[in-house]
Amino acid sequence: VSPTAARRAGTPLNAYPRINLSISVNGGANMRYRVEQKDPIRFVGVSTALSEDIEENFKIAPAFWKKILADRLFDEISRLNNRPPAGLLGVTGYLDPQNIFYSIAAATDSPAPAGMTAYEIPSATWVIFEVEGSLPAAIQTLFKRFYTEWLPFSGYTYAEQPDIEVYPPGDPYTPLRQSEVWIAIKKQND
Repeated sequence: VSPTAARRAGTPLNAYPRINLSISVNGGANMRYRVEQKDPIRFVGVSTALSEDIEENFKIAPAFWKKILADRLFDEISRLNNRPPAGLLGVTGYLDPQNIFYSIAAATDSPAPAGMTAYEIPSATWVIFEVEGSLPAAIQTLFKRFYTEWLPFSGYTYAEQPDIEVYPPGDPYTPLRQSEVWIAIKKQND
């Protein structure tokens, strides 16, 4: 288009934004973990439904914790813990697309009180990550890094068992909170 035509109102013009080159480097931050074989884990607790959208679930689980922390159920669940792992558990289970849940629970061999459900995870090999930081951001970051950084280069595949967050007693909002994430894995050739 000539400069004279470009000055006329209504003339279609093209914009060419400046070219920018950016380089993104990922990784480099350590992920402390260990791999352990564990016997079946039975847990009892309360659950809420999740969706297949992980970003939506990153909102549902913290809201569920907030609700349970303010309820008498929190103390009741805490008293159930009599088996390893010690502490309160956040358990994410995917049975099928219509049955995805998040439980706040305790590992126990006690019967499930009224209003709670029991579930058993079969024996498995677990990669257990140490997590330090404020919740829920530290846990959510770890899950993202597991799928994008650790799993593709580990020699393992996801075992499609429930994932377990292990929270020792204490204030969950402390900036240097110590917790663990247990994810069931299997060798790629299995």
